[in-house]
Amino acid sequence: MLRFVPRYGIVSPALIRPSRLRQRFAVNDNAIAAGTTPPRKPAAIVDARVQAALRLFAAHGLSAAERARLAAANANARGDESDAQWWNEISRMLGQRR
Repeated sequence: MLRFVPRYGIVSPALIRPSRLRQRFAVNDNAIAAGTTPPRKPAAIVDARVQAALRLFAAHGLSAAERARLAAANANARGDESDAQWWNEISRMLGQRR
């Protein structure tokens, strides 16, 4: 007879309290830990187009590129050139070929 037993026993490792020891950093974060360099956001996160593309992907999943393309088409129909360019850039970021 084969019995199935939980791998970790009663308490899952996800439920164990975090360590009270000092948090460890990656090797390349030593300057930040020493306080010599102020922490900076990566350049990609600062870009508003990347943030908009990620938010659109979070909201619509794999159809996000198609949604961006449709938004660009609607902006072109309204005659809003800057909005159409914005949505075309987001559509390209998400992989939609135009």
